[in-house]
Amino acid sequence: MQVKAVKNIATQLFQLIRLVWTRALRHQVSLRAAHLTLATLLAAVPIITIVFGILRLTPAMVAMQDSLVAYVESHLAPGSSSTVIPYLLTFSEQTKNLPAAGIATLILTALLLLNSFEGSVQAIWQIKNKRNIRERLLTYWAILTLGPIMLAVVMSLYGTLLSYQISGDYMPKFLESIFELSSYLVYFLLLFTINFLTPNAEVRLKPTAIAALIGGIAIATLNSIFANFAQFFASYQIVYGAFAALPTFLIWLQASWLIILLTVSLNATLHKLDRLKEHDKLE
Repeated sequence: MQVKAVKNIATQLFQLIRLVWTRALRHQVSLRAAHLTLATLLAAVPIITIVFGILRLTPAMVAMQDSLVAYVESHLAPGSSSTVIPYLLTFSEQTKNLPAAGIATLILTALLLLNSFEGSVQAIWQIKNKRNIRERLLTYWAILTLGPIMLAVVMSLYGTLLSYQISGDYMPKFLESIFELSSYLVYFLLLFTINFLTPNAEVRLKPTAIAALIGGIAIATLNSIFANFAQFFASYQIVYGAFAALPTFLIWLQASWLIILLTVSLNATLHKLDRLKEHDKLE
């Protein structure tokens, strides 16, 4: 009986993977990931400027800005972020000297990235009804504001747990588990937010949470691979010199966007299966 149940679960899992992969191929997920990678390079500085501008609104968030940067460097493209992130932060600081037209252009670049991502999500979900401009701007603003706030909350929790660990004070086991899983929590929250807010359709919590959880594990695994095999990318220094981090960062960025779009495909597939189940029950 148990063997039969395991076979049924394996069959259902295989069918789900096949449906997700078919949807991803139909909507050219790899090509969309490449397009978003290029758009991210153009929009990285504007987005960083907006994020840190939001973090500077309250003194508590300003105090954890350096800790946030260090946390991002350790979890974003291991092996290259320590080189790329300082350059991006320097460029972001220089935006203060831009005129109003230049700042407006930077904001427009960030919005175009979000618009491109939204277009990919709507295509994967097969949604034909597009949001109006007001709804789009509200959604983009929610993503740009909720992301930094969630990072700040997680960083606050992370700092508290880290102080417990450094001081040697007693820390309950469940807090130790949260400390060890902090990076997974960040990935889950970010993926859940974009998967829940972006589709212009009725989005349910359970399938979105499942997709975000699997995507978070995939991104954490990707970062672990980059961190453990960073020495293999050292050969780029012979050819690229100071730009050695850029090819590594591009590979990581492309792979990350591919994972994100696959989580969107998984989320859309799970919602479609739920609708089919409800339709069968009604009949």
